[in-house]
Amino acid sequence: MRSVVFAAMLGAGIAVPCAAQEASGSAAGPLEVLDFMAGCWRTAEGGTAVLEEIYTTPSANLILGVSRYLRDESAVQFEFSRITADSTGVVLHPHPGGRPSEHEFRLTQSGPGHALFEAPEHDFPKRIRYSLGDDGALTARIDGGDGSQQVQEWQMQPVSCKAA
Repeated sequence: MRSVVFAAMLGAGIAVPCAAQEASGSAAGPLEVLDFMAGCWRTAEGGTAVLEEIYTTPSANLILGVSRYLRDESAVQFEFSRITADSTGVVLHPHPGGRPSEHEFRLTQSGPGHALFEAPEHDFPKRIRYSLGDDGALTARIDGGDGSQQVQEWQMQPVSCKAA
């Protein structure tokens, strides 16, 4: 069974369950396909910039996420994410810098270990893709849509939620 660790969300004083990278009982509902994202992730050391992401285990209707970008061990940017499921489908609601985005990203493709969210009306990014590699790494990729050369990609390794 998946062990659960509690991580304080950026000083808000709210403890949020953060799933570790172990087998779990399955989540119910349409968010179950995103279970592969649950846990704590960090880009490899070896430079001055690091990305850390934390995603809760899916409930029937909600996944919460926190990202922070570190440069020289200081946070320079952060983002909250809310992934919801309702009668219209699954939607990623980003909150860059803590502010809600004007655009929501709809889940348009998913399968074991991968998910694609799209907001074609957004300037950049238009797509957000998550995929789990055979090596256990989670890759996050944003791009400007078909034919765009605007691409950013991060490969993150699973880490202890206590270390994130």
